Amino acid sequence: MIYGRPGTGKSLMMNKISIHLARVGEKVLYMFNHPSAISNLSAETERIVLLSLDDSNLANSLILAGSAMRRGFRLVVVDEIPVELLYSITGMRDILLWISLLSNLARNFSKTLALISDEIPANLKLVSNYVDSVIKLERSGDFLNLEWNSGTKLSLKLF
Repeated sequence: MIYGRPGTGKSLMMNKISIHLARVGEKVLYMFNHPSAISNLSAETERIVLLSLDDSNLANSLILAGSAMRRGFRLVVVDEIPVELLYSITGMRDILLWISLLSNLARNFSKTLALISDEIPANLKLVSNYVDSVIKLERSGDFLNLEWNSGTKLSLKLF
């Protein structure tokens, strides 16, 4: 799970990773809520499948994500988890169930699932119990600073 303030470069980083994987022959499913999330994706590759997230039925979108992992997609990006759903008990229960299922599916098929969220409210911290790693992303000038929940830190220079 990757989180950070709006505009810090979460989508940009995942776009770059998606493009790299596609160029080396891997298939990527990039699910997005807003067109700006995919503005950096290159149209030069046909190995990236773009899918608009259906906020009204997140379960259907997440079922498609699971199906993509079973069909050989190396990376599935969910950009972004709708934070407003985390404020209701029903929404929270549904999201935790689907994230748990998708995380297990990704592990079983040796695939990568990247979940992106703008913020990490208290409820979103519960989600961290169902994923392998939580990464906070901050931007400082030309650098993206990543900090894992394990304490590992990494700075990447933007190019």
